[in-house]
Amino acid sequence: MTKIKKLSIIIFTILACCLLSLGMSTTAFASTGNETETEGEATPRLFTSLSLSIDGGNGQVWATVRNDFTLFPSTVIVIVELYSSTTYYESYTNMDLVSKNNIDDLNIYQSISTYASTGGVQKYWHARMRYKIDSGAWETKTTGTLTFDANGNYIGYN
Repeated sequence: MTKIKKLSIIIFTILACCLLSLGMSTTAFASTGNETETEGEATPRLFTSLSLSIDGGNGQVWATVRNDFTLFPSTVIVIVELYSSTTYYESYTNMDLVSKNNIDDLNIYQSISTYASTGGVQKYWHARMRYKIDSGAWETKTTGTLTFDANGNYIGYN
């Protein structure tokens, strides 16, 4: 029994050291199969993985940010925005902000979404998230510009 306790303590110590060494990085990505845009500088902080997605249906389009994983407790402030335009633009900066939502702390495995009606018109859509983890700098991730039909069905990436 003593050997099992000693082995358990050694394994626990090694595992704790590995987790602590991983605790100083951050990952965020846009998950639409498209390239992402990054603004702001990365600063050392606890490991958090956020995903941004855009989807639609039933005459609506929505953007969702999900906290996929946070290694240690931290405060994750998130703003999710949805932009649209009847004309194609590569960047959201030339599009109309049509919907926005925010949360002061997005906990692990939770998500936040924002919704907008298509207005019965085929449009180009772009999702953007701004986030801040603990006292880190604000960062931004976006999806590419996507096309959804009048019913909110995904047509393609432009």
